[in-house]
Amino acid sequence: MIIDLELEYDGPVPDYCGTCTKCIDACPTDAIVEPYVVDGSKCISYYTIELKENLPLELKGKLDEWAFGCDVCQDVCPWNRFSSAHTEPDFNGSEKLLGMTARDWEEMTLEVFNKTFKDSPLQRPGYKRLKENVAFTKKVAPKEAVEILR
Repeated sequence: MIIDLELEYDGPVPDYCGTCTKCIDACPTDAIVEPYVVDGSKCISYYTIELKENLPLELKGKLDEWAFGCDVCQDVCPWNRFSSAHTEPDFNGSEKLLGMTARDWEEMTLEVFNKTFKDSPLQRPGYKRLKENVAFTKKVAPKEAVEILR
């Protein structure tokens, strides 16, 4: 974001992590290589959003249900339990989207994708890549993780 407003500088963010390594330990692809250092080329978010080739087979069993992005490190961070819930309605997922099953994703047409996800971050990987991610995830994910993006 580029703006031309005069803003006050924020102070440094305090280090609350201490000796905690929950995010490092939980990362399914070992993308967090040391405290505060992420190797983006190993991150599930990179693989499922930015990668232009097929997903590598070494991801077998590591994607769980992540067909777009990943929040494992955020989910395990003990400090996130102190965060306030947002109040921005535009950040809420639609009921239709949240209720979609793996089958819904597999059967989605390009026309429905473009209509449903117009101006959405899901446009970044695009229809073809997202469908490939869903298929890959369903094929290699643990049996209990077939409800893609749910």
